[in-house]
Amino acid sequence: SLGFRIGPLVYLPDVSDMTQEGWDALKGAEAWILDALRRDPHPTHTHLAKSLEWIKTSGVASAVITNMHIDLDYETLAAELPIGVIPAYDGLTLRFDIS
Repeated sequence: SLGFRIGPLVYLPDVSDMTQEGWDALKGAEAWILDALRRDPHPTHTHLAKSLEWIKTSGVASAVITNMHIDLDYETLAAELPIGVIPAYDGLTLRFDIS
C-alpha cells in the first residue's frame, strides 16, 4: 500500500499489517488517517480493533477512521470511539499547518 506523510499528517489506508517503514513515518505525527473495514478481521484491510490498537501505539493526538464497510454505522461508531478518533464521512474537511 502507498501512504503519505504531509507535515504532521499521515495518510496510510488499505493496509492489513504495519511495516517498520510505516511506524517510522508515524514518528512525530499529530494525526493519522487509516482504514478499518469491519469489526471482524479481513485479509486485505485492517479491522476496527487493530486500527484502534495501532492508533494508541502510534501516540498520535488524533485519527480518522476511513474506508468503512456499510456494517460500521457512522453514529454508532462515533459514539464508541475514544477521544481524538473520529469516523470519516463524505465531505469531511481537515485543516493542518504544514509550514
